[in-house]
Amino acid sequence: MYTLLPHQLSIIFVGGLSQMPAAKSVSFLMTVSPTAQSPAKTSNKAERENSLSTPLTAAVVALFIVGRLWRLSASCLWFDEIFSVHAARHGWAELLRFVAADIIHPPLFYLLLKIWISLGGESLLWLRLLPALIGMAAIIPFLLLCSELELKQTERTVALLLLAVNGYLIKYAQELRMYSLLMFLSLCSLWLFVRFFKAEHGWRKQLGWLYLINLLLVYSHYAGWIVVAVECLALVIWQRRKVKTFLIAFALLLLAYAPWVFLVNANREAGKGLAQNIGWVTRPTLWDVTQFYALLNKPFWFIQSTAARPYDLLTALFAILILGAPLVFLSLRLWRAELVNDANERSFRALFLFLLAPVILVFGLSWLLPDSVWGTRHLIVVAAPYAILVSVAILRFPVNWLRIAVGLILGSWFLLAGVTWALARPPVFIWCAWEPLARNVEASAAQAAQEVRVYAFEDLVAYHLWFAFDSSQLKQFKVMVVKGVEGVPEDPAYFLPRRFNEIAVINSAQITGDDIWIAYRAPRWDEKLPPLSTLERMGYTTRNVQSIPAQGQQAFVVRMRRR
Repeated sequence: MYTLLPHQLSIIFVGGLSQMPAAKSVSFLMTVSPTAQSPAKTSNKAERENSLSTPLTAAVVALFIVGRLWRLSASCLWFDEIFSVHAARHGWAELLRFVAADIIHPPLFYLLLKIWISLGGESLLWLRLLPALIGMAAIIPFLLLCSELELKQTERTVALLLLAVNGYLIKYAQELRMYSLLMFLSLCSLWLFVRFFKAEHGWRKQLGWLYLINLLLVYSHYAGWIVVAVECLALVIWQRRKVKTFLIAFALLLLAYAPWVFLVNANREAGKGLAQNIGWVTRPTLWDVTQFYALLNKPFWFIQSTAARPYDLLTALFAILILGAPLVFLSLRLWRAELVNDANERSFRALFLFLLAPVILVFGLSWLLPDSVWGTRHLIVVAAPYAILVSVAILRFPVNWLRIAVGLILGSWFLLAGVTWALARPPVFIWCAWEPLARNVEASAAQAAQEVRVYAFEDLVAYHLWFAFDSSQLKQFKVMVVKGVEGVPEDPAYFLPRRFNEIAVINSAQITGDDIWIAYRAPRWDEKLPPLSTLERMGYTTRNVQSIPAQGQQAFVVRMRRR
């Protein structure tokens, strides 16, 4: 696919841009509206553009799909994805209680996953297909939104291209979590909202469909409420006559959400509030905001761990210098006073609101609430408005040579990143070591009839090992997590699920058994450091060591016997 990319990009950015005569481009941009020029002046150009853009749009759609299927099962399930499968293994009622106890996410994705597993099982490829297909389905509401905004075909194609190559979106389309569902439903909501926003007649019926989508949206992720809040804000600013009706729908939405709030309250565990989930999240700075918007520009590459801080100075500077100027120019034109009564221009202004308001709101809440709620995952709702506005800003920029230069730079960047990404070896993550090590433990203890105890020294390690043993249906392996061992660090971003008792939590004094296994990760093997030194003092000696290196660390499972 990547050998075709430079040709596609050159046609989109150079051929499509150069079709707008320079003498007309300034007056065209001054009105901003896609319908500003007369039909007589634009019909021939539109015909040429559509004849060119239709196959290009198909090529970009293909790129979008291939990018989300590329190496879909190259990496193992990681901690959060394991929780998704773990939740889906419960019965229907117990699933709701289990997810409610977790507090942090509503249940819709887990319910869909349970149905998906019942259809095709738990193979890695089948599991990952669910978020990938949902991510690919987002193309439909995205193109419908572009149509509702009256974008030209080339603008739609370029906007879709920006989404197709974005590594941040590819990551979440390949992760067995609810973020691709959040993007899909937020796009559906935004499309229906723009229809409702622009409608002069019959908008109450359209509000009914918007209500149903928003109900699914808020049951997918709490960030769905941010989308609904921004929709309300847009109406307050530009369509006040519709506010009262929208608020009634909002009240009904709250009423329909009340059962979930009740279930969360009924299943929460004392002393384990949101701090356990997000207490490790730092409060954001303006640099974090800059880096988030930089993520929306980075093609193909992404950071796997959601706990990592995605600092990328080069991408941030590129976005500011290359894409920032056209966006600023577009925003200045949109806010000219004489355009205030144009319905389509108000829609574009609302799109800017969807680009900025969710980030501002999450940033502010992260400083006002006891714990920070900042995260790039749930801000995925900003990606599509950003892509649309960047596409429009580039293609309607009045300086012809600058449009062509930006197109060539973006095309070269996408090509280089795409080829590098496609040829690079998939990374090996430390959490992928635990399943093969668990298989080794099973093989070593295959004849054991009695309970085999495996002591892990981190929640992350314990949960991965438990999941590996549980998937094998070998019940003689009992995983326990040892807490409070001095010198053994633990990542606070990972913790065992609430109301989950299959992994016992103990301290080092409660380690028992003459023949045991221990599991931990460390930079290297060192018997003078814990937990090995701790077990040595307790009278254990090493019998067998197995390890797998990854990410500058080593994952160890060690068989030990009491002297």
